[in-house]
Amino acid sequence: MVKKDSAKQDFTARLVAACDSAGIAGHGRNQQIAKALQARGCKISAPGVWKWFNAQSIPDDSNLLALSQLLDVRVEWLQYGMEKPAARVTQYPFNQQRPVFRVESLDIGQHSAHGIAARDQLLETLQAIEYSPDEARLLFNGRSAEHIRLIAINSDSMAGTFAPRDQLFVDISVQRFDGDGIYLFTLDEQFYLKRLQLQHHRVAVISDNKRYETWYLTLEEAARLQVIARVVMSQSRNYQFPG
Repeated sequence: MVKKDSAKQDFTARLVAACDSAGIAGHGRNQQIAKALQARGCKISAPGVWKWFNAQSIPDDSNLLALSQLLDVRVEWLQYGMEKPAARVTQYPFNQQRPVFRVESLDIGQHSAHGIAARDQLLETLQAIEYSPDEARLLFNGRSAEHIRLIAINSDSMAGTFAPRDQLFVDISVQRFDGDGIYLFTLDEQFYLKRLQLQHHRVAVISDNKRYETWYLTLEEAARLQVIARVVMSQSRNYQFPG
């Protein structure tokens, strides 16, 4: 018999404890949880939930978040065992405003006002987007909403990673090159959205679209970069119109 993965076993133990605490018990709880998650828009079946209870699989991020909200426990505790299960999500009356994690649009107009032509590569397609605090904590790895901004790309230079009109979430608290990653920055009054990669005594400026040539900066030139933000996440802008 194949020994079950310890991480899956630990997750199952926390899941059972959370269900017991929430009063969800008995042989029908697989169907009960599956139906409740489906009502929240999750794509999961009763057999899929059965695998969670039998240490055969762990939910993906979206199902994990919905499951933690359903069971009224912290998503960090359910996923990793962090925090105590007694640290429950605060319940709010129906007519009371719930706290939200609001991500505002990056003000590219302000950057353009300083003589930087950002509008050719970026678009303001959304004014803001809101998440629950638990979902935001999972998505943005604990970053503050004050540091996260939203902008859409209007260029194919990063094709393969981002498509035109994809939404980019950027951390504006990053004001310098602090390791390999994708950055919004200016150099010699030109605006760029590029991948920066530290190599031997130089920094490569990479367009993920292979039609664009990689170029290089010396360490002294890289120190002159005016970093606006670092990209931390993207969201594809694909619309589906069912017939």
